[in-house]
Amino acid sequence: MDFQEAYSKGNEALKQKNYKEAKKFFETAIELKPNDVYATNKLAMVFKELGDLESAKNLLNESEGVKNKDLYSNYLLGNTYLEAGDIDKAIETLKETIRIKSDDKYARNSLALAYRAKGDYESCIKVLREALENNTNDLYNMLSLATVLFEDGKVDEAKKHCDTILSKDPNYAEALVLLGRIYIDNGDTNRALKQFSKVLSIDNNNSDAHYYIGRILLESDNEETAREHFNLAMASSDDKASILKNLSMIYYERGDLVKAEEHFTLALNLDEDDGYTLSQYGKLLIELNRPEEAIKYLKKAVSVMPDYSFAYYNLAKAYQEVKDFPNAIYNLMFSLNYEPDDVYSANVLGRMFLEVGLNDRALKTFEEIIQHDSNDKFAYLGKAEALFALKQPDKAKQAITALKALPLFKSDKVVQDKLNKLLEKYG
Repeated sequence: MDFQEAYSKGNEALKQKNYKEAKKFFETAIELKPNDVYATNKLAMVFKELGDLESAKNLLNESEGVKNKDLYSNYLLGNTYLEAGDIDKAIETLKETIRIKSDDKYARNSLALAYRAKGDYESCIKVLREALENNTNDLYNMLSLATVLFEDGKVDEAKKHCDTILSKDPNYAEALVLLGRIYIDNGDTNRALKQFSKVLSIDNNNSDAHYYIGRILLESDNEETAREHFNLAMASSDDKASILKNLSMIYYERGDLVKAEEHFTLALNLDEDDGYTLSQYGKLLIELNRPEEAIKYLKKAVSVMPDYSFAYYNLAKAYQEVKDFPNAIYNLMFSLNYEPDDVYSANVLGRMFLEVGLNDRALKTFEEIIQHDSNDKFAYLGKAEALFALKQPDKAKQAITALKALPLFKSDKVVQDKLNKLLEKYG
């Protein structure tokens, strides 16, 4: 078998999604013609499809094509880093791709996606705006810009871009879906339904349209028809786990914990290492009074997403439920390490210190909250309780005086009731 035959057979297998066969032929092609850019790129694509991102990265990094700054090799490597979660490396590589070819809309889109994954919406939007400066008719990046603007809360500007896209291509399904989402956000479900129905008239298997119609119907208590649309969304989606995860949260927010648990379980069956789903499911299990189970899922959540503050917070609450305060405090401190401005979690930590008798630690925690937010009523309340516990009643009464002087104290019955119980306890 010569190079051309191996390469052609690899291409044919790739088209048929027979990735194992494609891998075999492209590897043969590279053996016959080492460092061929086209065969290398195709084999890297196969590795990505097989989920072997490490092999794809290694292959591209060793390729003469990347060393010689081949555009597509560089682009492919950037996207491989992105899929592997190495965001900084993806940004660095994709910037180089754009340096090679500044008007490459796909490279700019991937760079924007990398910034978005990093949470840097400002840079993401800047990259997409630059793409449109290069080509005002670039609907592909215009849709991406509209989507990011919508996610960033700039709804009116997002809608303008959607309208522009649809004025040029009235059947652009993805723009119609986004416009429908904008109408949902604005509370106009009737117009949203019209948009999604139009999408289905163009593509009856559009997963997003079925999903959002299902959401609208569920909110209007038309659960049977909603379920039909959710099933159709699942049938035509390449990412069934995300749909199940979203449905779990919808049922959870509606208070239907049984259905929420059912969908969380299904989602985790498809993607057992999704940190967000593991964390939310753990939180649900705490509400279902099953903290021991919650701990198992939440420990896994922090192992797969070690910088996810909310997972540590939920794990702390689960440990608190089983009266394991050392582990509860430990995980809550981890949560605050990643979200130091989360005064709600800080107040919970202060309360935990009080519960185990670490009153000096509690006092320090509440004082730090007050330094950060001088109007935090619960911090003043906690400070007063810590001072009473430390047998410093005069200072405790000063904290109570400061609490009563806060602008919103007189209208907050919850805080007033807690203060009355505290005064009853300490006389």
